[in-house]
Parts: sequence; C-alpha cells; structure tokens
Amino acid sequence: MRKLSTCLLASLLIMSVHGQWVQVPSPIAANLWNIVFLTEDLGYMNSNSLILKTIDGGETWTTTTHQGNVGGNFSFPSSTVGYMAGFYDVIKKTTDGGNTWTTLTINNQALPIRAVSFPDVNTGYVVSLNGFIRKTTNGGATWTAQTAPGNPQFRHVHFVNVNLGTAIGENGAIRRTTNGGATWSSVTGAPSTFLNDIFFLDENIGFIVGGQGTMLKTTNGGANWALMNTGTTEWLDAVCFRNEMEGYVAGTSGFMMKTMNGGLTWTTEVNPFYFSTQHINDIAWANGRWITIGDAGRITRSGEEVGIDDPSLEGAFDIGPNPASSHVKIRAREQQGHLCTVRVFDAGGALVRTTVLGADQVHLEVSDLSDGLYVLEVNTGSSSARMKLMVQH
Repeated sequence: MRKLSTCLLASLLIMSVHGQWVQVPSPIAANLWNIVFLTEDLGYMNSNSLILKTIDGGETWTTTTHQGNVGGNFSFPSSTVGYMAGFYDVIKKTTDGGNTWTTLTINNQALPIRAVSFPDVNTGYVVSLNGFIRKTTNGGATWTAQTAPGNPQFRHVHFVNVNLGTAIGENGAIRRTTNGGATWSSVTGAPSTFLNDIFFLDENIGFIVGGQGTMLKTTNGGANWALMNTGTTEWLDAVCFRNEMEGYVAGTSGFMMKTMNGGLTWTTEVNPFYFSTQHINDIAWANGRWITIGDAGRITRSGEEVGIDDPSLEGAFDIGPNPASSHVKIRAREQQGHLCTVRVFDAGGALVRTTVLGADQVHLEVSDLSDGLYVLEVNTGSSSARMKLMVQH
C-alpha cells in the first residue's frame, strides 16, 4: 500500500508542476543576475547596466538609475544602507534604500569583484576572481587587504556577523574566518568544481551549491560541510531556503529542484518559461512566494495555485483555507451522512496521519504539520477524493 500511495502522490506532483510558475512581465530583455528583498514588498535586482525595483512584492518591476556595468550580488545591512558588487574595482553603495547609488573604488584591482558582504553598515568584505579579499570598517571609504590560503578564484562570500564569514570559489575552495578576516583557514569537504552560491539561514545552518550538481550543508556555522545527494549533475548557480526545511536550487537551462526536508531529498520542477539556453541566475523568497530571475530578462514567481484545489482531483469534496496554517474545513459537495476517513500523505508519499471525522462539514487540525505540500485522501465509503493541501505557518 505504501508503494501505491507513493506512486500516486508522485503523479499528482508531476501534474501540478507546470501550473506552479507564473511569468512576470520584465521591463528589459537583458540577463538578470541577482535579487534581494528589503521587506516583503520592496526588492531589487540587477542587470549589467540597470537596476530593477519592485514595491509590490515582485508583481511588477521598473528600471531605476543607469548604473554602468554591475552584475554582482547585493548586501543590505539595513533598510537604507546597501552595497552591490560590480566589475573592475567597482562596488555601488546606497544610503537611501536603493533610490540612488554612488560608486566606490577598491585599490585599482584589474579583475571583476564577484561578491560583497556587509554584516553591518560599516563593516564589509569583497572577493574577486584573482583571489583577493578586501575589508572595510568605514562603509567603503578605505579598504585593507586580507590573504586566504592558496588565493583561490573566489565567486562568493557571506558573513553572518562581523567575525564569522565564508568565501567560496573554484576547484572546491572554501575559506573561513572566525576573527573578521584577520586569518582565513581552508575547509575541506567539497569536490573539485566551481562553487557558485552560498546561503545562510542563521549563524549555524548554511548551504553551498556549484557545478556537477554539488550541494553542501553546514549545521555549525561553516566549520564542517557535508556533501548532500541532489541526484543531479546539472550546474547549480543559486540556492535559497525560506526555513530550515523548504528550499530551492536552480541553474543551467532553467533547471530547478525543491526540497521539503532540509536537503535530504530533492524533487525536480519544470519552469516552462525558461528555454533550454536560458539559465536561472538567482532565486528568492518574498511576500509568500518564490521568485526566480535569469537570462533574457526572465522573471517568474510561484503562483497562487500552488497547493490550491485542483478540480481534476477533488471529486465530491471541497477544502479550505488552502494554504492553511491551523485547520482545514472539509465539506462534502452533496450531503453524505457518513463517517469520513481522512489520510494525510507528505511530499515523500509517507502516510503521516489517519483521522476519522463524524460530520459532513468538519475541521482537520494541521497546526502540528510542518510547512509543505500534502495530499489529503478523503473517503466516506460511497465517495472518495484526493486533494492537494499546502501548509504554511
């Protein structure tokens, strides 16, 4: 019976995939590189020479001031002060929440600055493809050099506070500091490939993705990294988690995968708005939705229909609210007058609950379920249905 329910759930998930993503109109056709949200509504992303802004949680985007050749990541240590990595010894700084940006230069370096990380408004770090690390303690007015073992070609850096930071790069390079960059040490565990993106949920839990389907996870602030089995060899450029369990990775040719158990297992999703030659360059969670950006100005968001009732599956019952946080009301479309048995399956096909309810319109408690997608199987003996339910606390 477990095998049957797992296969059935897999087929339901496949049916829902194509309806999960909605294309958002983009004001430009150039590649989009990085995205950041300051609040649920206010967000920014960049192209090579433009910055795009949203004030409605990613529903619409407009272009702002011409910036001149920027494509690195953002770092906003406050709601007003932010930094953005550029190219050829340039980073951008805003002190008015991204409305205007000024140019800061760093020691006349010849290669692109790939990433910037500011744990507070004054203290920040940048890394470059030629292996340099620079630190500022005065908001970018001046910079001092730091040295990491092997001087790897860095592709990203992230500081969770002013002392604890991790830089990643090519050939599986991971460098870590616990003293604000005074010293950097090598951390092993990654295969010899490009490491492209790093994401921390808090000071302990973090993720790294890269080439050949590489994903690593730390639960101790980057002191150790465990290689996760993603089941793919696709090139991964972006990783984002909305909580400890639910996250996405994305990359080449519009490839996407989702996990609902902290990266232990992954499910491939199809985003039909990316062609085979277009990559997903970044992904974010804001305003209760996932948002992806990529080549050729592509912007997509997860749709309201994620977890919403699918008429082809419901049969004789309705459920709501959906998504739900505390309880779900199950209502028979026609008066049944029978006891109702409800079985709840998680995203991996495991039976997590069986409940017998004794009325045609009843409440099923879901407050103790983890966030994620579930399938409810409702059976009265004479009528049955299977319905998708999204739990979001």
